[in-house]
Amino acid sequence: MKKTLLAFFIVLSLIAIARIKPAKAQTSNVADAVSLVVMPPRAGDEGQLRAAPGETIQTTVRIRNATNKTMTLRSYALDFIVKEDGRTPIPVQESVTNRWSLAHWMTIVPNKHTLAPKETAEMAVVIEIPEDAMPGGRYAMVLHEPANPDDITQAEGSGTGVTQRVGTLFYVVVDGPINEEAYIREFKFNKFQEFGPVPYSFTIRNQSDIHIRPRMSIDIFNMLGQKSDSIEVEPQNVFPLNSRDFAGKWDKIWGFGLYTAKLTASYGDTGQVIVDTASFWIIPVRIILSIFFGGVLIAAIVMAIKRHAEKKYQLEQEKVRELQMELDQSKQEPELKK
Repeated sequence: MKKTLLAFFIVLSLIAIARIKPAKAQTSNVADAVSLVVMPPRAGDEGQLRAAPGETIQTTVRIRNATNKTMTLRSYALDFIVKEDGRTPIPVQESVTNRWSLAHWMTIVPNKHTLAPKETAEMAVVIEIPEDAMPGGRYAMVLHEPANPDDITQAEGSGTGVTQRVGTLFYVVVDGPINEEAYIREFKFNKFQEFGPVPYSFTIRNQSDIHIRPRMSIDIFNMLGQKSDSIEVEPQNVFPLNSRDFAGKWDKIWGFGLYTAKLTASYGDTGQVIVDTASFWIIPVRIILSIFFGGVLIAAIVMAIKRHAEKKYQLEQEKVRELQMELDQSKQEPELKK
């Protein structure tokens, strides 16, 4: 009987083990991310190209397939606009105003490549400037992306394909009489602080026919007119008819009184300069109140000690007078008896 029960339990165990499915190795639903490297990120020795109306210029860009599989890439030019942050370029499929458009002047040769793993391809970018081109800035990007749908990555759970695109930015300046005009808007520090650092912010509005890269500094003067410090602001591009926000802080911790900050920004080929000022206070209120009330407390203690000393002195003087009177009376008593 025991053997029968033992055999029965062994059979049940074997059935249960057979029903257990081995765990599958965890796999990712996301395809290997496409990795492309473009060189250079911006065309031109100084990040821009210059040309005269009617001139044709040529430069090269390179694209590297950094993946472990062969890939076919297509290359094309698109104009771009700048996001509200004033710094992020966004390629646009629809046509933009011809005033800033560059893509329709550009030809990429060749515009398609099949690259082996780790292989790099080079292509020519030809830019033909029309004879009637208006002077000023023109902006586009040369983009590269996989031509094969199988090389498009899939975002997990989103159900939408995400193609990796990389590109080179092209800033082309068409020579001629160029309007350069910019303004400083909303330059301000925190109006009142007890201690530093003191935050500041301002906006540069570019009304020029071309992008600008202003060189900016902030000089800070104390209430006596003496220069306390100078802040160098990192230059950034500001595109035509766009604004860009700048922010930072004065790292000074201790200060007292009214301070005046003078922002100076120089830009353009003709050395244009714009200036704005802002004022702010640094007053360590809690320290001042602590010193004041500490002084009041010390004064009160000193006065209390002084009053106590005076009262003690008066009591001592009273005792001396009483003793003197007693002494005088003791001298007079013998004389009366005589």
